Amino acid sequence: MSNHAKLSPSASERWLVCSVAPVREEAFPDTTNDAAEWGTAAHAMAEHCLTNGIDAALASASYFWDKYDGPEMRECVQRYLDFVRSKLTPTSTLFVEQRLSILPEFEIFGTADAIIVDGHTLRVLDLKGGKGVLVEADDNSQLSLYGWGALDSLAWLASEDIQFVEVYIVQPRRENIVSKTFTAAELVTWMDDNREAARRAYAAVAGDVATPGAHCRWCRARNTCRERADYNMATAGFDFSDECTPHDPNQLTEEQLVAIFLRLPTLEKWMKDIEGHVATLAHDHKVHGLKWVAGRAMRKIADPVRVCTVLREVGIEPMAEPKLLGITEIERLVKEKGLKVSTLLGKAIEVVASKPVLVSEEDKRPEYVPAAHDFAEELAQ
Repeated sequence: MSNHAKLSPSASERWLVCSVAPVREEAFPDTTNDAAEWGTAAHAMAEHCLTNGIDAALASASYFWDKYDGPEMRECVQRYLDFVRSKLTPTSTLFVEQRLSILPEFEIFGTADAIIVDGHTLRVLDLKGGKGVLVEADDNSQLSLYGWGALDSLAWLASEDIQFVEVYIVQPRRENIVSKTFTAAELVTWMDDNREAARRAYAAVAGDVATPGAHCRWCRARNTCRERADYNMATAGFDFSDECTPHDPNQLTEEQLVAIFLRLPTLEKWMKDIEGHVATLAHDHKVHGLKWVAGRAMRKIADPVRVCTVLREVGIEPMAEPKLLGITEIERLVKEKGLKVSTLLGKAIEVVASKPVLVSEEDKRPEYVPAAHDFAEELAQ
Protein backbone atom coordinates (compact mmCIF):
# COMPACT_ATOMS: atom_id res chain seq x y z
CA MET A 1 0.00 0.00 0.00
CA SER A 2 1.43 3.34 -1.01
CA ASN A 3 0.83 7.07 -1.39
CA HIS A 4 0.87 8.14 2.24
CA ALA A 5 -2.05 10.28 3.37
CA LYS A 6 -1.78 13.03 5.97
CA LEU A 7 -3.20 10.47 8.39
CA SER A 8 -1.77 7.27 6.99
CA PRO A 9 -3.76 4.10 7.78
CA SER A 10 -0.45 2.34 8.44
CA ALA A 11 0.24 4.85 11.23
CA SER A 12 -3.29 4.73 12.67
CA GLU A 13 -2.13 2.70 15.65
CA ARG A 14 -0.42 5.95 16.74
CA TRP A 15 -2.73 8.77 15.71
CA LEU A 16 -5.91 7.09 16.94
CA VAL A 17 -4.36 7.11 20.43
CA CYS A 18 -1.94 10.04 20.27
CA SER A 19 -3.52 12.93 18.37
CA VAL A 20 -0.33 15.03 18.35
CA ALA A 21 1.83 12.34 16.71
CA PRO A 22 1.19 13.37 13.05
CA VAL A 23 2.09 17.04 13.53
CA ARG A 24 5.16 16.22 15.64
CA GLU A 25 6.39 13.69 13.11
CA GLU A 26 6.36 16.38 10.42
CA ALA A 27 9.54 17.79 12.00
CA PHE A 28 11.43 14.57 11.24
CA PRO A 29 12.27 13.11 7.82
CA ASP A 30 10.41 10.00 6.73
CA THR A 31 13.45 7.82 6.04
CA THR A 32 13.57 4.44 4.35
CA ASN A 33 15.78 1.38 4.56
CA ASP A 34 16.52 -1.83 2.67
CA ALA A 35 13.71 -3.72 4.40
CA ALA A 36 11.13 -1.11 3.38
CA GLU A 37 12.45 -0.91 -0.18
CA TRP A 38 12.42 -4.70 -0.42
CA GLY A 39 8.75 -4.63 0.54
CA THR A 40 8.00 -1.94 -2.04
CA ALA A 41 9.70 -4.01 -4.73
CA ALA A 42 7.74 -7.13 -3.74
CA HIS A 43 4.48 -5.17 -3.92
CA ALA A 44 5.37 -3.91 -7.41
CA MET A 45 6.07 -7.44 -8.63
CA ALA A 46 2.86 -8.75 -7.04
CA GLU A 47 0.81 -6.00 -8.72
CA HIS A 48 2.41 -6.79 -12.08
CA CYS A 49 1.67 -10.51 -11.74
CA LEU A 50 -1.95 -10.09 -10.62
CA THR A 51 -2.65 -7.51 -13.30
CA ASN A 52 -1.18 -9.69 -16.06
CA GLY A 53 -2.36 -13.06 -14.73
CA ILE A 54 1.12 -14.57 -14.47
CA ASP A 55 3.17 -16.31 -11.79
CA ALA A 56 6.16 -14.67 -10.13
CA ALA A 57 8.61 -16.86 -12.04
CA LEU A 58 7.38 -15.29 -15.30
CA ALA A 59 7.81 -11.68 -14.21
CA SER A 60 10.47 -10.17 -16.44
CA ALA A 61 13.20 -7.84 -15.20
CA SER A 62 11.98 -4.41 -14.14
CA TYR A 63 13.42 -1.23 -12.68
CA PHE A 64 10.82 -1.50 -9.90
CA TRP A 65 12.20 -4.73 -8.41
CA ASP A 66 15.54 -5.56 -10.06
CA LYS A 67 17.62 -4.40 -7.08
CA TYR A 68 16.01 -6.95 -4.76
CA ASP A 69 14.96 -9.59 -7.26
CA GLY A 70 15.85 -13.17 -6.43
CA PRO A 71 14.43 -16.56 -5.42
CA GLU A 72 13.34 -15.33 -1.99
CA MET A 73 11.34 -12.41 -3.39
CA ARG A 74 9.74 -14.49 -6.11
CA GLU A 75 8.78 -17.21 -3.64
CA CYS A 76 7.32 -14.57 -1.30
CA VAL A 77 5.30 -12.99 -4.11
CA GLN A 78 4.13 -16.37 -5.41
CA ARG A 79 2.77 -17.37 -2.00
CA TYR A 80 0.80 -14.12 -1.94
CA LEU A 81 -0.44 -14.68 -5.51
CA ASP A 82 -1.54 -18.22 -4.67
CA PHE A 83 -3.48 -17.02 -1.66
CA VAL A 84 -5.21 -14.18 -3.50
CA ARG A 85 -6.18 -16.50 -6.34
CA SER A 86 -7.48 -19.10 -3.88
CA LYS A 87 -10.05 -16.51 -2.75
CA LEU A 88 -11.39 -15.88 -6.27
CA THR A 89 -14.58 -17.49 -7.54
CA PRO A 90 -16.10 -17.53 -11.05
CA THR A 91 -18.40 -14.66 -10.06
CA SER A 92 -15.93 -12.49 -8.11
CA THR A 93 -14.19 -9.32 -9.27
CA LEU A 94 -10.57 -8.57 -8.39
CA PHE A 95 -9.23 -5.04 -7.89
CA VAL A 96 -5.45 -4.63 -7.70
CA GLU A 97 -3.77 -1.68 -5.98
CA GLN A 98 -7.20 -0.14 -5.50
CA ARG A 99 -7.29 3.46 -4.32
CA LEU A 100 -9.61 3.96 -1.34
CA SER A 101 -11.08 7.17 -0.01
CA ILE A 102 -11.51 6.28 3.65
CA LEU A 103 -12.32 9.57 5.39
CA PRO A 104 -11.74 12.27 2.77
CA GLU A 105 -12.72 15.08 5.15
CA PHE A 106 -9.63 14.18 7.19
CA GLU A 107 -7.46 13.33 4.16
CA ILE A 108 -7.38 9.66 5.07
CA PHE A 109 -6.93 7.53 1.99
CA GLY A 110 -4.91 4.53 0.94
CA THR A 111 -4.28 1.90 -1.67
CA ALA A 112 -5.32 -1.68 -0.96
CA ASP A 113 -3.05 -4.37 -2.39
CA ALA A 114 -6.00 -6.46 -3.51
CA ILE A 115 -9.78 -6.38 -3.02
CA ILE A 116 -12.21 -9.09 -4.09
CA VAL A 117 -15.90 -8.31 -4.48
CA ASP A 118 -17.84 -11.56 -4.27
CA GLY A 119 -21.60 -11.58 -3.72
CA HIS A 120 -22.37 -10.24 -0.25
CA THR A 121 -18.70 -10.37 0.81
CA LEU A 122 -15.74 -8.03 0.34
CA ARG A 123 -12.23 -9.41 0.82
CA VAL A 124 -9.32 -7.05 1.48
CA LEU A 125 -5.85 -8.60 1.18
CA ASP A 126 -2.68 -6.97 2.45
CA LEU A 127 0.81 -8.23 1.54
CA LYS A 128 3.44 -7.71 4.23
CA GLY A 129 7.03 -8.24 3.12
CA GLY A 130 8.61 -7.99 6.57
CA LYS A 131 10.28 -10.91 8.31
CA GLY A 132 10.86 -9.25 11.68
CA VAL A 133 7.69 -8.28 13.50
CA LEU A 134 4.82 -10.78 13.20
CA VAL A 135 1.75 -8.81 12.09
CA GLU A 136 -1.57 -9.70 13.73
CA ALA A 137 -5.12 -9.14 12.49
CA ASP A 138 -6.78 -8.60 15.88
CA ASP A 139 -6.90 -4.98 17.05
CA ASN A 140 -5.28 -3.91 13.78
CA SER A 141 -6.66 -0.45 13.06
CA GLN A 142 -5.07 -0.34 9.61
CA LEU A 143 -7.13 -3.34 8.53
CA SER A 144 -10.28 -1.82 10.00
CA LEU A 145 -9.69 1.40 8.04
CA TYR A 146 -9.09 -0.48 4.80
CA GLY A 147 -12.10 -2.65 5.46
CA TRP A 148 -14.23 0.45 5.93
CA GLY A 149 -12.68 2.10 2.88
CA ALA A 150 -13.47 -0.92 0.72
CA LEU A 151 -17.03 -1.06 2.04
CA ASP A 152 -17.61 2.63 1.48
CA SER A 153 -15.93 2.77 -1.94
CA LEU A 154 -16.84 -0.52 -3.61
CA ALA A 155 -20.07 -1.82 -2.05
CA TRP A 156 -22.05 -0.33 -4.90
CA LEU A 157 -20.32 -2.74 -7.33
CA ALA A 158 -21.49 -5.84 -5.48
CA SER A 159 -24.31 -7.94 -6.89
CA GLU A 160 -25.81 -8.14 -3.38
CA ASP A 161 -25.87 -5.94 -0.30
CA ILE A 162 -22.51 -6.36 1.45
CA GLN A 163 -22.92 -8.23 4.72
CA PHE A 164 -19.34 -9.24 5.51
CA VAL A 165 -15.88 -7.74 5.04
CA GLU A 166 -12.97 -10.15 5.37
CA VAL A 167 -9.51 -8.68 5.86
CA TYR A 168 -6.36 -10.76 5.40
CA ILE A 169 -2.69 -10.24 6.13
CA VAL A 170 -0.32 -12.36 4.06
CA GLN A 171 3.22 -12.29 5.47
CA PRO A 172 5.08 -15.00 3.52
CA ARG A 173 8.53 -14.47 5.04
CA ARG A 174 7.07 -15.26 8.46
CA GLU A 175 4.82 -18.08 7.21
CA ASN A 176 2.01 -15.92 8.58
CA ILE A 177 -1.52 -15.59 7.19
CA VAL A 178 -4.11 -14.14 9.53
CA SER A 179 -7.60 -12.79 9.00
CA LYS A 180 -10.53 -11.10 10.64
CA THR A 181 -14.14 -10.94 9.51
CA PHE A 182 -16.36 -7.93 10.20
CA THR A 183 -20.03 -7.50 9.55
CA ALA A 184 -20.80 -4.35 7.63
CA ALA A 185 -22.56 -2.99 10.72
CA GLU A 186 -19.48 -3.62 12.90
CA LEU A 187 -17.28 -1.60 10.55
CA VAL A 188 -19.78 1.28 10.51
CA THR A 189 -19.83 1.26 14.32
CA TRP A 190 -16.03 1.06 14.55
CA MET A 191 -15.68 4.02 12.21
CA ASP A 192 -18.22 6.06 14.16
CA ASP A 193 -16.40 5.26 17.41
CA ASN A 194 -13.05 6.44 15.99
CA ARG A 195 -14.15 9.41 13.89
CA GLU A 196 -13.55 11.91 16.70
CA ALA A 197 -10.00 10.60 17.25
CA ALA A 198 -9.33 11.03 13.54
CA ARG A 199 -10.70 14.57 13.65
CA ARG A 200 -8.44 15.56 16.56
CA ALA A 201 -5.37 14.10 14.88
CA TYR A 202 -6.20 15.89 11.62
CA ALA A 203 -6.99 19.24 13.24
CA ALA A 204 -4.03 19.18 15.66
CA VAL A 205 -6.29 20.44 18.45
CA ALA A 206 -4.59 23.03 20.66
CA GLY A 207 -3.85 21.75 24.13
CA ASP A 208 -3.66 18.09 23.17
CA VAL A 209 -0.61 16.29 24.56
CA ALA A 210 1.13 13.09 23.55
CA THR A 211 -0.13 9.80 24.90
CA PRO A 212 2.85 7.46 25.43
CA GLY A 213 2.56 3.70 25.03
CA ALA A 214 3.59 0.74 22.90
CA HIS A 215 2.43 2.66 19.80
CA CYS A 216 5.48 4.96 20.19
CA ARG A 217 7.65 2.26 18.65
CA TRP A 218 7.55 3.58 15.08
CA CYS A 219 6.88 7.26 15.82
CA ARG A 220 9.56 9.47 14.27
CA ALA A 221 9.21 11.93 17.17
CA ARG A 222 9.68 9.30 19.88
CA ASN A 223 13.28 10.20 20.76
CA THR A 224 12.53 13.81 21.70
CA CYS A 225 8.97 13.40 23.00
CA ARG A 226 8.69 15.04 26.43
CA GLU A 227 5.62 13.06 27.44
CA ARG A 228 7.30 9.77 26.58
CA ALA A 229 10.31 10.77 28.66
CA ASP A 230 8.11 11.77 31.60
CA TYR A 231 6.22 8.48 31.32
CA ASN A 232 9.40 6.41 31.33
CA MET A 233 11.06 8.42 34.09
CA ALA A 234 7.95 7.90 36.21
CA THR A 235 8.14 4.19 35.36
CA ALA A 236 11.80 4.09 36.38
CA GLY A 237 11.00 5.88 39.63
CA PHE A 238 8.58 3.20 40.77
CA ASP A 239 7.08 4.06 44.15
CA PHE A 240 7.04 1.13 46.56
CA SER A 241 5.37 3.04 49.38
CA ASP A 242 1.91 1.65 48.64
CA GLU A 243 3.11 -1.92 48.53
CA CYS A 244 2.87 -4.29 51.46
CA THR A 245 5.92 -3.97 53.67
CA PRO A 246 8.01 -7.14 53.47
CA HIS A 247 9.24 -8.98 56.56
CA ASP A 248 12.66 -7.45 55.87
CA PRO A 249 12.16 -3.77 54.91
CA ASN A 250 15.48 -3.83 53.07
CA GLN A 251 14.29 -6.55 50.66
CA LEU A 252 11.82 -6.36 47.77
CA THR A 253 8.75 -8.55 47.81
CA GLU A 254 7.93 -10.92 44.98
CA GLU A 255 5.09 -8.58 43.93
CA GLN A 256 7.49 -5.63 43.73
CA LEU A 257 9.99 -7.62 41.69
CA VAL A 258 7.23 -8.60 39.24
CA ALA A 259 6.17 -4.95 38.93
CA ILE A 260 9.75 -4.00 38.02
CA PHE A 261 10.10 -6.95 35.64
CA LEU A 262 6.98 -5.94 33.69
CA ARG A 263 8.35 -2.42 33.19
CA LEU A 264 11.75 -3.52 31.86
CA PRO A 265 10.88 -3.91 28.12
CA THR A 266 9.42 -0.39 27.95
CA LEU A 267 12.40 1.14 29.72
CA GLU A 268 14.95 -0.82 27.68
CA LYS A 269 13.36 0.29 24.39
CA TRP A 270 13.28 3.92 25.47
CA MET A 271 16.89 3.89 26.66
CA LYS A 272 18.05 2.27 23.42
CA ASP A 273 16.18 4.93 21.41
CA ILE A 274 17.79 7.73 23.44
CA GLU A 275 21.24 6.15 23.13
CA GLY A 276 20.95 5.94 19.35
CA HIS A 277 19.53 9.44 18.98
CA VAL A 278 22.19 11.09 21.13
CA ALA A 279 24.93 9.20 19.25
CA THR A 280 23.52 10.58 15.99
CA LEU A 281 23.58 14.10 17.42
CA ALA A 282 27.17 13.62 18.56
CA HIS A 283 28.17 12.55 15.05
CA ASP A 284 26.70 15.77 13.67
CA HIS A 285 28.18 18.23 16.16
CA LYS A 286 29.88 18.60 19.52
CA VAL A 287 27.40 17.76 22.27
CA HIS A 288 28.03 19.53 25.57
CA GLY A 289 28.88 17.08 28.33
CA LEU A 290 29.84 14.22 25.96
CA LYS A 291 32.93 13.25 23.99
CA TRP A 292 34.03 10.43 21.74
CA VAL A 293 36.94 8.26 22.88
CA ALA A 294 38.85 5.54 21.08
CA GLY A 295 37.20 2.14 21.11
CA ARG A 296 38.87 -0.95 22.49
CA ALA A 297 41.82 -2.01 20.33
CA MET A 298 41.45 -5.43 18.74
CA ARG A 299 44.02 -7.58 16.99
CA LYS A 300 43.27 -8.98 13.55
CA ILE A 301 45.17 -11.04 11.03
CA ALA A 302 46.48 -8.77 8.28
CA ASP A 303 48.32 -11.42 6.21
CA PRO A 304 46.47 -14.79 6.33
CA VAL A 305 48.86 -16.49 3.89
CA ARG A 306 51.95 -15.68 5.96
CA VAL A 307 50.20 -16.68 9.19
CA CYS A 308 49.32 -20.10 7.72
CA THR A 309 52.84 -20.62 6.36
CA VAL A 310 54.62 -19.72 9.59
CA LEU A 311 52.29 -21.73 11.84
CA ARG A 312 52.63 -24.83 9.67
CA GLU A 313 56.42 -24.48 9.80
CA VAL A 314 56.25 -24.91 13.60
CA GLY A 315 53.76 -27.76 13.43
CA ILE A 316 50.48 -25.91 14.04
CA GLU A 317 47.53 -26.39 11.68
CA PRO A 318 45.84 -22.95 11.48
CA MET A 319 42.71 -23.98 9.58
CA ALA A 320 39.64 -25.02 11.58
CA GLU A 321 37.78 -28.23 10.92
CA PRO A 322 34.90 -27.85 8.40
CA LYS A 323 31.66 -26.95 10.18
CA LEU A 324 28.09 -27.40 8.95
CA LEU A 325 26.36 -24.16 8.07
CA GLY A 326 23.53 -22.96 10.29
CA ILE A 327 19.93 -23.66 9.28
CA THR A 328 19.29 -20.03 8.30
CA GLU A 329 22.23 -19.95 5.89
CA ILE A 330 21.35 -23.38 4.49
CA GLU A 331 17.78 -22.20 3.89
CA ARG A 332 19.02 -19.09 2.09
CA LEU A 333 21.28 -21.12 -0.23
CA VAL A 334 18.57 -23.71 -0.90
CA LYS A 335 16.08 -20.95 -1.80
CA GLU A 336 18.59 -19.50 -4.25
CA LYS A 337 18.44 -22.84 -6.06
CA GLY A 338 14.66 -22.56 -6.26
CA LEU A 339 14.18 -25.41 -3.77
CA LYS A 340 12.60 -25.83 -0.34
CA VAL A 341 14.45 -27.07 2.73
CA SER A 342 11.46 -29.13 3.90
CA THR A 343 11.27 -30.97 0.56
CA LEU A 344 15.00 -31.35 0.02
CA LEU A 345 16.11 -32.39 3.51
CA GLY A 346 12.89 -33.74 5.01
CA LYS A 347 13.35 -35.52 8.33
CA ALA A 348 17.01 -34.51 8.50
CA ILE A 349 15.68 -31.22 9.89
CA GLU A 350 13.72 -31.21 13.13
CA VAL A 351 12.05 -28.39 15.05
CA VAL A 352 13.35 -28.01 18.59
CA ALA A 353 11.54 -25.67 20.96
CA SER A 354 13.68 -23.01 22.62
CA LYS A 355 13.52 -22.37 26.34
CA PRO A 356 10.28 -20.76 27.64
CA VAL A 357 9.99 -16.97 27.83
CA LEU A 358 8.60 -15.18 30.86
CA VAL A 359 5.99 -12.55 29.94
CA SER A 360 2.98 -10.71 31.35
CA GLU A 361 -0.20 -12.69 32.00
CA GLU A 362 -1.89 -10.39 29.47
CA ASP A 363 0.23 -11.82 26.63
CA LYS A 364 -1.99 -13.53 24.03
CA ARG A 365 0.16 -16.64 23.72
CA PRO A 366 -1.02 -19.77 25.56
CA GLU A 367 0.68 -20.56 28.83
CA TYR A 368 3.53 -23.05 28.65
CA VAL A 369 2.83 -25.99 30.96
CA PRO A 370 5.65 -28.57 30.73
CA ALA A 371 6.49 -31.51 32.93
CA ALA A 372 8.31 -30.29 36.03
CA HIS A 373 11.63 -32.00 35.22
CA ASP A 374 11.60 -30.71 31.61
CA PHE A 375 10.96 -27.16 32.83
CA ALA A 376 13.96 -27.22 35.15
CA GLU A 377 16.20 -28.55 32.38
CA GLU A 378 15.07 -25.91 29.85
CA LEU A 379 15.70 -23.01 32.22
CA ALA A 380 19.15 -24.39 32.99
CA GLN A 381 20.19 -24.44 29.33
